[in-house]
Amino acid sequence: MAILIILAEKKARKIRDLLLDQIPEEKIFIWPETGPEEDIEIIVSWNHPHGVLACFPNLKLIASYGAGVDHIFSDPGLPENVAISRFVADKLSRQMAEYVTGVILAQRLRLIDYREYQAAGSWTPHAPRPGSRVTILGLGELGRCTASMLATVGCEVSGWSRSRKSLDQCICYAGSEELGDALGNADYVVCLLPLTPETRGILNRDLFNCVKEGTYLINAARGGHLVVDDLLDALYQGRLSGACLDVFEQEPLPQDSPLWRHPRVLVTPHIASVSPDSDMADYILENYRALRDGAPLHHLVNPALGY
Repeated sequence: MAILIILAEKKARKIRDLLLDQIPEEKIFIWPETGPEEDIEIIVSWNHPHGVLACFPNLKLIASYGAGVDHIFSDPGLPENVAISRFVADKLSRQMAEYVTGVILAQRLRLIDYREYQAAGSWTPHAPRPGSRVTILGLGELGRCTASMLATVGCEVSGWSRSRKSLDQCICYAGSEELGDALGNADYVVCLLPLTPETRGILNRDLFNCVKEGTYLINAARGGHLVVDDLLDALYQGRLSGACLDVFEQEPLPQDSPLWRHPRVLVTPHIASVSPDSDMADYILENYRALRDGAPLHHLVNPALGY
């Protein structure tokens, strides 16, 4: 058995070293070096070149280097009948919950506004912004943890998902017919959906027309969920009061993007939920050992659902 890592070179070398500390006898290659193609049984991937995965006849597992797997399913040459796993960890979910909660509290308390007042030397106190109703789109691991944390700081939490869920302290909606109901009274809309053909572009004009005037948007899922031109229109019209964006269709965000300079858009560089390399290595090793021992693999995704 051999492992192939398809990541940015610096990150790939770090992961290879961590894996070799635990399995020094194993052959681990960094793309584009592969060794004999028939030896590769595990590929660790993030944004691999399309068509590459089909070159390995004995491939048994594609391990996403992250929670998302849209970058794998977007490959038209994706080999059939190969297991796909994604990274899942309590630490990852808690980081996302802290990010979303922090953004909402900063918005409610006007902390970013006060930074601008400080720069102008202006002593200008304001009451906190009213409204604490939050709708989370996506109630997987990240959404559930975020809903729980928001409830502890006094938010009224609703959630929407493709299939029916039941969560404590969260009003749950499901299916396209209930999306408008989930959005209608929200002061904040948080997107934590997986990116699939059904959810691509879901943050669009139609969705923004379902929210009340002045709603604040947070997208920490995938850049492909957002139609940027529709967001800019919604901000201009006052349908949205602002937006915090952590993910983008193209990363790094191009310097000529209007999002950089928009006064009501907060840009963060895909940092909402970042796990240490050591945790990622442990996740890879867990499935390496399961595959070696003929045991069930962990954190597998459903190809039919795309997550």
